[in-house]
Amino acid sequence: MEENKYLLTIMVAKRAKQLQSGAKPLVKPKHKKSILIALQEINEGKVYLKNTSSLEKSEKDKKKEEIKEPEELFKEKQ
Repeated sequence: MEENKYLLTIMVAKRAKQLQSGAKPLVKPKHKKSILIALQEINEGKVYLKNTSSLEKSEKDKKKEEIKEPEELFKEKQ
């Protein structure tokens, strides 16, 4: 399996969007910008990718699938 070099970018963007939509930070933020908070959460292991298979499928297969909301792609550690 080839690693997706944009995976971190995708994760940060989706989590930042969640934060902008009202999701509460999972860490004590060191920054005000949602993108930096998202990076901090990932760096501290509070947010991680739950399912990479949807990122590895071809564009044709993706169109056939129902689009998942960002909340469905990530899960929070307890």
